[in-house]
Amino acid sequence: MKDKIDKFLNRLLYSLYNLMYFSGLPIYAAVELLVQRPLYCLPFWKRHLKKQYGINSFEEYKDRTRSGLYKTLDHPASGFTLYYLTGLALLLFALPIYLVINIGVICYGPHALDIVGRHLILVIGFGIVPSWIIGYLTYWKKDRYLNYFAAFKKEGKKKKIVWTLGTTLAICLLIVANFMLMRCYALLYC
Repeated sequence: MKDKIDKFLNRLLYSLYNLMYFSGLPIYAAVELLVQRPLYCLPFWKRHLKKQYGINSFEEYKDRTRSGLYKTLDHPASGFTLYYLTGLALLLFALPIYLVINIGVICYGPHALDIVGRHLILVIGFGIVPSWIIGYLTYWKKDRYLNYFAAFKKEGKKKKIVWTLGTTLAICLLIVANFMLMRCYALLYC
């Protein structure tokens, strides 16, 4: 049972990794169009690139920067990737906890909101700390997620796309549900 849960949670993390990777590609295309191309048009920048790196055309410049980006994003253990992936994983685990807190606040009314308002740091900690502990035990301890990522990378594109879209939809639904519960509380008691 524990292995199935680990595999499921690591599949969710891999889906978050795919989401982060593929959502970064349009951002990179925009940066290339709006920053790199105009910058390369400057004569002193062309001279600098040719002298420093031996780059003779915009295509070489684009390929060099793109290869650096892909080296960072393609490697799940890189610091940049881990930084954002950890945040997404914490969000994924914390949202259901906050959903339960919001349901409790609605059930117990203004008294519960008063307690939550007075102890906001504890409420934040109550969502983040368990999320961090689960993430550490499931993913980060001894880099367990890398073994799962190697297995998931071999799967077909269709399965990856379905899991990524499903995970994205789940996160969006959890965010909307949390905000709807907060709005429901405001309509009931304020």
